Amino acid sequence: MTASSILVVARWLINRMTLHAGTKACRGVAIVEFGVGAGLLLAAFSGTFAIGYALIRYDQLVTAVAQGARYASMAPYDSQTATPSASYSSAVKNMVLYGSPVQGSAALGGLTAANVNLVISFSNGVPASVEVSLTGYTINALFQAFRLTGKPRVTYPYQGVWTPA
Repeated sequence: MTASSILVVARWLINRMTLHAGTKACRGVAIVEFGVGAGLLLAAFSGTFAIGYALIRYDQLVTAVAQGARYASMAPYDSQTATPSASYSSAVKNMVLYGSPVQGSAALGGLTAANVNLVISFSNGVPASVEVSLTGYTINALFQAFRLTGKPRVTYPYQGVWTPA
């Protein structure tokens, strides 16, 4: 195509648009376009909000579980078996729930001690690692609820003092 033929096509399109701009056939088109555009934007913003909220909640859970696992890896372990004592288990669960080994105000709504799992692994008769995870917790996003089973999960090597009773 030459430059002159492109100019001819462009003039024809401009004339065509200006001829129909004020006619009755074009009235109401803006409202329809707005409705379609607003619907698409609303869906996009709602989806972005729901995904963002779920990711923020999951990140908060990862941080809480990592705090609990780090505390568990450094706290004195007072059991002779892989089954932790009630005081050790309670302190680790409190660390996940409240950010402190003692009970306080809940950091994450809906999370309970029943959702927190603690697993101690022994190697050669001594504690080798601790694993903290969540089970049965649900993140309620805008359109969908996400149920967590075994996630998030954090494992640390045990570095504390083993003091069996």
